[in-house]
Amino acid sequence: MKRKVALGPGAASLILIVVVLSLCMMAMLTQIGSRNDYNLCKRSAEMVQRVYELNEQSERKLAGLDEILVKAQQEAGDDMDAYLQKVEELLPEDMTLEDEQVTWTDPIDNRKMKCIVQLLPPGEEQRTKWISHKLVVDEPEDDWEW
Repeated sequence: MKRKVALGPGAASLILIVVVLSLCMMAMLTQIGSRNDYNLCKRSAEMVQRVYELNEQSERKLAGLDEILVKAQQEAGDDMDAYLQKVEELLPEDMTLEDEQVTWTDPIDNRKMKCIVQLLPPGEEQRTKWISHKLVVDEPEDDWEW
């Protein structure tokens, strides 16, 4: 005894509706995923741009520091102690001199570029040497209590 299963026009319409709804759902999920990927890429590009701006600021400050070192060397000569004293007098407020190292921080939003350079003895062609050039990100504090 063989039974024949016959699908009528109603069953075919029902299958067609299920297929169309499934395809619409997959299209919506694809669009949502694409929008999220775009937003993530956009935020990543903005962050990279900020990091490059911080690098540019720190390099400009290093160039300004180099001008200060040239002026200090002209006024103090080859005496290291007089040179360091003159450098400390000429440094802007956002830079500090400690143990022959100049330190400064460049902030943008919640990111900071912390820079440290070593001062080399006067009379040398190269006046500074990078010690540290680090990106620091301030994490927001969580209000959660565990």
